[in-house]
Amino acid sequence: MFIKIIQMFYYYFFILCYNTAMYSVLIPTLFLLIVLVFISFLYKDAKRNTHDNNQELPYFTEIETSMGYIRNSILESGRFIYRKNVDPEVKYDNEVYNSLRHAGTLYAMYMYEKLGLESKYRDERLVSSKYFVEKYVKQLDNGNYAVITIPEEEGIKYTIAKTGASGVALCSLCNLYEDKELELSILRGIGEFLISMISDEGDVYAFYNLDDNTINKEAQAIYYPAEAAAGLLALYEIDPQQKWLDAVKKILLYIAKTRKTLELEIPFDHWSVFAIEKLISRKLLNEEEKIELVEYAQQMIIPVLSDQITNPKHSYCGAFKENIRPCSIGTIMEGLASVYFITENTQLRTIIYKALTIGCHFLSKVQVKTGENAGGLPNSANWVVAGVTPNASIIRIDNVQHVVLAWLRFQQIIKFTGNY
Repeated sequence: MFIKIIQMFYYYFFILCYNTAMYSVLIPTLFLLIVLVFISFLYKDAKRNTHDNNQELPYFTEIETSMGYIRNSILESGRFIYRKNVDPEVKYDNEVYNSLRHAGTLYAMYMYEKLGLESKYRDERLVSSKYFVEKYVKQLDNGNYAVITIPEEEGIKYTIAKTGASGVALCSLCNLYEDKELELSILRGIGEFLISMISDEGDVYAFYNLDDNTINKEAQAIYYPAEAAAGLLALYEIDPQQKWLDAVKKILLYIAKTRKTLELEIPFDHWSVFAIEKLISRKLLNEEEKIELVEYAQQMIIPVLSDQITNPKHSYCGAFKENIRPCSIGTIMEGLASVYFITENTQLRTIIYKALTIGCHFLSKVQVKTGENAGGLPNSANWVVAGVTPNASIIRIDNVQHVVLAWLRFQQIIKFTGNY
């Protein structure tokens, strides 16, 4: 269409130059054609920025409802209401807080824009991101930046900087640089902090003590290394320096090497397979690295797949033996989705797809559907039976964000397969 308009433009311009008798007719025509050319440019640009609508996909309503819960949990300052209850009459103070989980919720809001193809909560995300940066992103004495934990919010004795929180923060905040909402120097400073926390072997120390400026090399946090790797990879995507990518590979290869020996006791770590998925999709691994990391990913999911409740008559079908916690199940669904995209084993893909199908359905059943806290995901599926599990009916903000991400990732697979 665009080419035809250009051709018409030149045709009439040629006539104009050689036939002045048609001057009075062609001037309006040429003006109209110029307008049409301009509109065609706008249309082409608009089409490039228009996405498919997710409205026809499964879990669209659940995602929208839970995103509404997240939006309604943002205070004017940008701080989240960290805890609510299925019973809206039960209230909590908002002094108990977790900076890592704030960062994770920001990440879910950003991924909702990328995968859910909706930007209606972008302003709220920016407000909450700015609050997070001002409150929790601090410059250390050595010039690096890190995400801190405030003692009175988490019941600890002194201020620390967690590597996991800093990694998730990079996943949540790097997009702000692209939108000119945050300085690259701060993001690089967080990256430098994470690199300084990597051991020679590739392990990631859990936290840094801001009171005496020392690295705690004794504390263990099993998910922090992969969270750090995912954050450094997000930084590499906007600031492609080799040192960020080298650090990502070093961490993930160390995880794969050390955890493969655990066999069926291998912990499920969705951030690690998320980072591996991104490395593979961007062709950032050599063949040897790819084989090692994919083998680790496939090994990691076997224990959870074998523990999933698959009997459709079971009241917790889709959950896992001894695990009916929506937050935990949401992270498992996220990880399974990543492995789906990186494995070349078609049989395993089929199994993963079925696991996601019943797992995401289970999460839908335990979501709060109506009332003031609609869209919330309580601590346990047992919230429907009052008193069965202590604190079962508490809704934490991170419960909701992990489940939203699980549904969004499953929608990606549904789109990929065309099974809708």
